[in-house]
Amino acid sequence: MKSSPAFERTAKSFERTGETVVTTVVSVRRRMDIAMLRWQARMDSPVWDRCLPWITAVVLATFLALLALARSQDLGIGYQIGHYLQAADLMDRGFEPVVNDLGHNLFADQGAWIFWPIAWALQVLPVAGTLLLLQSVALAVGVVPIWRIARGPANLRIGAAAALMAAYSMHPSVHNLNLAGFHPEALALPALMAAYLAAQRGRWRLVAVLVLLVVTTRSDLGLAVAALGLLLVGEEEKTAGWSLATFGLTWFLLMSFVVQPMVGDGDYAHLDAFARYGTGVLGITVGMLGDPLGLVGDLFGRDGFDKVVLLLAPVLFLPLVRPRYLVPVLPLLALYLVADVPDGGFGNPQQDVATLAFVFIAATYALMRIGTPGVSRVLVDRRMLTVLVLTALVFFVRDAESSPYEEPWNWGRRSAVDAARVSTSVLIGDDARVIVSPEVYPLVADRDEARVLRPTQGFLPGLDWPDRFDVVVVDVESMGWTASEARMFESRLILMDFRKRLDSDGVRLWVRRPGS
Repeated sequence: MKSSPAFERTAKSFERTGETVVTTVVSVRRRMDIAMLRWQARMDSPVWDRCLPWITAVVLATFLALLALARSQDLGIGYQIGHYLQAADLMDRGFEPVVNDLGHNLFADQGAWIFWPIAWALQVLPVAGTLLLLQSVALAVGVVPIWRIARGPANLRIGAAAALMAAYSMHPSVHNLNLAGFHPEALALPALMAAYLAAQRGRWRLVAVLVLLVVTTRSDLGLAVAALGLLLVGEEEKTAGWSLATFGLTWFLLMSFVVQPMVGDGDYAHLDAFARYGTGVLGITVGMLGDPLGLVGDLFGRDGFDKVVLLLAPVLFLPLVRPRYLVPVLPLLALYLVADVPDGGFGNPQQDVATLAFVFIAATYALMRIGTPGVSRVLVDRRMLTVLVLTALVFFVRDAESSPYEEPWNWGRRSAVDAARVSTSVLIGDDARVIVSPEVYPLVADRDEARVLRPTQGFLPGLDWPDRFDVVVVDVESMGWTASEARMFESRLILMDFRKRLDSDGVRLWVRRPGS
């Protein structure tokens, strides 16, 4: 059947329109490609190479610091920062930093010897704000070694290096650690990556300084240094690599099982985390060997799976392309996965520090392998980089504590309950012995005796409280007790000669009667 002239004209018109659209799309893409190449060519210069990572670090540090300070303003930063506040106060007055809530010397807890010079500096600086600012800056500086590794040993172009910085800046572990109080091991994150970069450049004195910084933030990060050494051994730096591996392992064993017990109560502070396998180091080791199924279950259970996914997924699982950069740190990651440690509602992001450093080193070399060698640098498909950045953004929104879902723009505005908590802390004398709710604890921790009143179900005051404490702060909102449990608790306080001095928005201040 012969088509009509009108139909043929219409078909030809559509054909010409389609060709025009295709031509336009191709032209736009070509223009975009040319613009991207020109942009990269302009920025691919020594000046930008030096300045761009530091500009990024300053912007990220400002963002992280504002979030952390706002979160502390509305008392949402977590109670653990109070441990460092009390330790700093005691050290400032020449006393041993025995943190009541921990039950032992602060340095017996994690071997964070770096806190000693930090505490000295805090004598002339506001304690809480300075600690949070220091942590935010340390986390932000992590973009610098990532950029240097990408542009140096990995030989990537500026687009790939910028995509890696963006992925790091949005990684949930970075933001969760920033908002989980203060953890000295945050300083180890940029130091670990910088130590690897310095080793690549043969700057061994700088490597020694950076490694010393890493191990003094947390004793078990000696295993991270050992992992770094093994990584260098695989890169034919055998003498330096084995030296670092030996030093890191020795530091971990010496600090964990000799020095920290001497400073503390005579035993490793975290053996309780492995109590389900046995008692003592030998008993726990034998228990693990005798229960391989339980050990495998702890390693590959749901919590472990979620932890690994949270570390790898925001970077598109790229480290799996270059697993040799990731394998050395797996024993330390396994140690964290097996340990039964309360997370305080923040998921223990401080345990991600070592693994995260190796994840980004591995991701950098993965892009190098995936890319195509160019005239002077390795070219990575922009579609891959776009997907990397978008994936990092998705996981930031999904899992980061500073996600838009958490409405960070509202942080810093104290609710009526927060205002009551602050008012309560003002009424407590400087020399009073206190046990208070987690939210109030950082406000009153800088004293000789301060403990956290944890929301344990059915909790009742101990019979020795009149001899141990002068002030009790009951916070109905944070305790999670039923009305009857709260009444039982407070009835016991009355029997112990405590009287209620303040009751505001569920925050109740109980004080021992004078002369009782």
